[in-house]
Amino acid sequence: MKKIFFLLLITITSVTSFSQEDTLFSKTLTELVVTATRTERKLSNVAVPVQIISRKAIIQSGSVRLNDILTEQTGLYITSGGATTSAGGGVFGNGVQIQGLSPDYTMILLDGEPIIGRQGGVIDLSRLSVGNIKKIEIVKGPSSSLYGSEAMGGVVNIITEQAQLDKLDASFRYGRFNSTDANINAAIKRQKWGLQLFGNHNSSNGFDLDETVPGKTVDPSNSYTTQARFNFIPTEKTRISLSGRYYNEKQNNYFITQDIASSSDIAITGDGNVKDMNLNPVITQQFNNNLRSSMRFYFSRYEYEQTLLKDADKSPYYYDFFQQDFYRVENQTDINLPARNFLSVGAGAVKEKLNTTRYAGKRSNDILYAFMQDEWRVCENLTFIGGLRYDDNSAYQSRVSPKLAANYKVNDKLRFNASYGGGFKAPDFRQMFLNFLNTAAGGYVVYGANEITITELESQKQQGILSEILPRAYDLALLNPEISRGLNAGTHYDVNEKLKFDINFFRNDIDNLIQVDIIAFRSNTAPVYSYFNVKEAYTQGAEINSSYRINKNFQLQGGYQFLMTADKADIKRIEEGTVFTRDLETNEVYKVQKSDYGGLPNRSKHMANAKLFYDNEKKGWSASLRVLYKSRWGTYDKDGNGIINREDEYAKGSALVNINAAKAIKTFRLQAGIDNLFNYKDEINLPGQPGIQPYISINYSFIKNKNNN
Repeated sequence: MKKIFFLLLITITSVTSFSQEDTLFSKTLTELVVTATRTERKLSNVAVPVQIISRKAIIQSGSVRLNDILTEQTGLYITSGGATTSAGGGVFGNGVQIQGLSPDYTMILLDGEPIIGRQGGVIDLSRLSVGNIKKIEIVKGPSSSLYGSEAMGGVVNIITEQAQLDKLDASFRYGRFNSTDANINAAIKRQKWGLQLFGNHNSSNGFDLDETVPGKTVDPSNSYTTQARFNFIPTEKTRISLSGRYYNEKQNNYFITQDIASSSDIAITGDGNVKDMNLNPVITQQFNNNLRSSMRFYFSRYEYEQTLLKDADKSPYYYDFFQQDFYRVENQTDINLPARNFLSVGAGAVKEKLNTTRYAGKRSNDILYAFMQDEWRVCENLTFIGGLRYDDNSAYQSRVSPKLAANYKVNDKLRFNASYGGGFKAPDFRQMFLNFLNTAAGGYVVYGANEITITELESQKQQGILSEILPRAYDLALLNPEISRGLNAGTHYDVNEKLKFDINFFRNDIDNLIQVDIIAFRSNTAPVYSYFNVKEAYTQGAEINSSYRINKNFQLQGGYQFLMTADKADIKRIEEGTVFTRDLETNEVYKVQKSDYGGLPNRSKHMANAKLFYDNEKKGWSASLRVLYKSRWGTYDKDGNGIINREDEYAKGSALVNINAAKAIKTFRLQAGIDNLFNYKDEINLPGQPGIQPYISINYSFIKNKNNN
């Protein structure tokens, strides 16, 4: 009760405070971002690395799911479910790495509220359609002081459209593997209220990368998304919004596996069902030019259920159920203080419930938190930002996460940013208690650190369940919580009206980094995973983004990230000369050098993109050519020395080429394109990459541009 009283006191105090006017309320802002500070700010005033993907960029790319558009962004590494073998991967879907930190540390928000349903630490990005997205804001670097432990690496905030005028959009896309994506997006706008409605249907026959194996690499699926957003302005100072979303996906499963009892092959059929729903009412009160307060309520449920049967007699073979509920109430109050200070304070409470066949019994967790952030504009050119967040977690120990940032404008063309942030993340239920055999995806197994020991693995090998135990298994132990410290420093420079670029340098130090790795192989060659602490690890590097306006119709964009990662203990062992490996050709044993070390697995040292856009609004033509490069990345240790260092321990690098062209004819827009033009595939390491994907699409748009009362 004392903790609850403390959090409520912060909220009440903030609502009754007094402050002075700020440009946030007195001027019309142009390029606004919300995610970096949890308040609307000009992009030029933000002191942390932020990237914005506009609605126009999404349309030009031809993307239909969130993972498609994020794949093309600098510094974002999209993991592929099914065969990933590191902390950066998720064996349950496509996740996103930021600055070399795994998807566990990237918070995915939808209109400022968290998307739940992490499996293997990953929010499967393909669950989210881009059909009604207004823009996407990406904050890179630690954001735990505002958003909690899941934001140690960064935040991706998906901001959907809200009614601005009467309109109707409809689109349909057809592509390879009989894949379809259909959208309808409608809005009604009146003086005091607006209603935005969105619907999406997505389906695919799946695909098969290895026809010698019965069944498909990715199974057929069929999904529906509906979303509604209602905004009401009863007075000039009061805003009320209510939004809700429902997603349902059905998967058709078929594969051949070996019956342990008879040692013969049997066919398995069945289906999987994903349900994802949320409800989000928000009330915002603008008391005066100096004081604004918002109360947010949020409920979300994610549910996955899979039932598999033996095809011959329809007898039960496997059942999997996963249900997560998330409840949150939060207040945030923004105050203009004297001496050019802008203060944001907030407090909230979270209730999480988990019910799954993968753990023994139901689990629940309660979190109380409070945060504050002060933005001090010393002068027109210099701004400091400081913040703290306190999390009281019923399942783990409490923690304070700090943040400090600065923005200095030399002039209208040149500015510098620097920021420091700390984060904390305790092992979650999955990392400790998971005991999961996924027979529907090749029979891989994932064990929580509390659920498996080397003794049990050796027993399984004697029984014939396992064919091989890897050296990594001998490091199995109970997990410790992770602590991170992140530093970012960079500059933005507008060389002239045509050329501009950003440079950002980053360093993240993590104590007790939790990563997943392969510890064994089952008799059917399927991998066995578990979780480990890396006592001291780091990720560091640099990122460059640039754009050049060639003329009024052509624009060139490019980006590059250089990334270095390491387990500090591995570096020390190499420097001491105690790490050896064997040459693949000569079988000669030799000492591993620092130049041989591949760092943390599932991370590319070099990633780059180059994009050429053509847009002729007068004639209605547009086109794009996008090249995406990713250098080789480590998979898992094969020679038994505990590190990635040998050529056969890497997946090959790749360069994907995507092209498209579109023609606007009155209210219609026709588009044709090819993703992965040169048919790149990696059946083992990237099972979610289907090869070349041609497509065609048509869009109809009607806008009633008049005021309605």
